[in-house]
Amino acid sequence: MATLSAFFLRCLDVIYLLYGLALFTMGVVVWLEASRPTSLPLARPLQFLALFGVLHGFHEWGEWFIPIHQASHPIPLLADLTLLALAFFLLAEFGLRLLSLDGWPSAREARLTLGLLFLVGEGMVAARWGGEPNNWVPAADAWARYSLAIPAALLAAVGLCRQSRCLSCTARGPAADLRWAGLTLVLYAIPGQVFVATGPLPPSNWLNDIFFLRTFGIPIQLWRAIMAGLVALFTVRALRLFEEERARQLEELARARLEAQQRLSEEAAQQEALRQEFTRRLVWAQEEERRYIARELHDEIGQACTALRWELAALEQTLPEEPPHREIRARIQHLHEITDRAMENLYRMVNRLRPAALDRLGLIPALITYADECSARYPFVVEVEIQGPRRRFPERVETVLYRVAQEAITNVARHARATRVRLTLAAQDHQVCLTVADNGVGIDPETVQQTDDFWKGGRGLTGIRERVQLMGGRAEICSTPGAGTVLTVCLPLEEESDEHPSSAGG
Repeated sequence: MATLSAFFLRCLDVIYLLYGLALFTMGVVVWLEASRPTSLPLARPLQFLALFGVLHGFHEWGEWFIPIHQASHPIPLLADLTLLALAFFLLAEFGLRLLSLDGWPSAREARLTLGLLFLVGEGMVAARWGGEPNNWVPAADAWARYSLAIPAALLAAVGLCRQSRCLSCTARGPAADLRWAGLTLVLYAIPGQVFVATGPLPPSNWLNDIFFLRTFGIPIQLWRAIMAGLVALFTVRALRLFEEERARQLEELARARLEAQQRLSEEAAQQEALRQEFTRRLVWAQEEERRYIARELHDEIGQACTALRWELAALEQTLPEEPPHREIRARIQHLHEITDRAMENLYRMVNRLRPAALDRLGLIPALITYADECSARYPFVVEVEIQGPRRRFPERVETVLYRVAQEAITNVARHARATRVRLTLAAQDHQVCLTVADNGVGIDPETVQQTDDFWKGGRGLTGIRERVQLMGGRAEICSTPGAGTVLTVCLPLEEESDEHPSSAGG
C-alpha cells in the first residue's frame, strides 16, 4: 500500500489536472445545453451547476499550477479561497433552486444561513490565525469546505433525487442518471470534503488528508477527482432529457403542422366543393336561362314573324293585278324576304341558345342536325358517327356533350383550317365518350404537354374543361402539327332517369 500511495503522490499533478478537467468539461457542456431554448424548468438551475463546474475546475488547476498553500503573499491566498467559496456557493444555489422547483419554501432562509455561517466562521478563523499564514490558509480552506462544500453538495444531491422522482414516469433514463449524480455528490462531500488539509481548525487537526492517505492508501484528491468525474459523467448523461424534450417538441410541432395542413386541405377541399357547386349551379342556371330565352324567342317573336308573313300574304292577295299596284306588290315581296331572313336568323339563334331537337329528340339527332348546319355554314364537312345503339342519356350529360361539340367545332372553324371534322359518339355501360377529330394544322406537342397552360390558353377550351370536370368526367387532347387534332371527352353515366323536357318551343 505504501508503494501505491507513493505512486499516487508522485502523480498528484495529473490528478489535479484530471480533477479540474472533469469539472470544467461538465460545466461547459451543462451550460451549452441549459442555455438553449427549452420549456423544462430544470434548465435554469443547471446554469448554476455549470458555473460551479467551471469555477471549481479553475480552482483545482490553480492548485496544480501554483502551490498556493505554501505561498506567503496574501493575494493568491485570498484569490484561492474566494474562488473556492464562490464555486460552492453556486453549487448550493443549484441545490436550493432544485428544491424550490419542488415547492420547498425555505430556500431564502437556507441561503442566508449558509452565507452568514461561512462569513462568521471565516472571520473567526482570521481573528484567531490571521497572523500565521501557515495556520490560517488550511484553517480557512477547511472551514469553507465544512460550512459550504458539504451542505452545498448535500443540498444538490437531495434536489437531484427529488427531481428524478418527478421525471421517473416520463424519462426513466435521465431520472436514473440524476439519482446517480446525486449519490456521487454525496460521496464527493462525504468523505471528499471532510478529509481536508491538515490544519489547526478541529477536526482537521486529526481528520485530514494525511489520515485518509494512511487509512485507505490513496490521496483524498484522487477520491475527489473520481467522484467529480462520476458527477460529470452522470450529469452529462442526464442531459439526454433535453434532447428527448426537444424531440417531443419537434414531434408535437410536426403533428401540429400536419393537423394544420389537414385542416387547410379540408378547408381547401370544402372551398373547391363550394366553388364547383357554385359553378355547377351557374352553368345549369345559364342553360335554363338559354332554354327560357329560346322558348320566348320561338313562341313570341317567332309567332309574330309568322303572323306578319301571313298578313303580308293576305295583303298581297287583296291587291289587284293592275300596273298601278305592281310597286306595292314588289314592296310586299321585299317585306316577305326580310321576314324570311329574320325567321331564319331567329331559328339559328334559337338553335344556338337551346336546340329544340336536343330537348325533344335527344343528343344524337341534335348532333346530326348541328353537323348538317355546320357543313352548310363552314368550309369543311362535319360527319357524325354513332357507335352502339341509339338511346337517350341523362339531360345534363346530353347538354354538356352538345356544348362540347359546339365549342370544339367553333374552335376548328377559327384555328384549324380543316376540310373535314368527324364527331364520334360511343356509349358504354358506365360512360359515354364524344370524340371531335379534324384534319387541320394541329397544335405543337410541347404546348399540349403543358396541360394546364394549354387548357387556360384561350381557344375556347376552358369552358369545355370546366363543364366536363363538373360532371366528373375527363377531357384529353392529342395533336400533331400538320396532322390534325383529336379532342376526347368522357362522362360517367350514373343516372339515366333524368326527365327530358318535352319541348323548347313550337
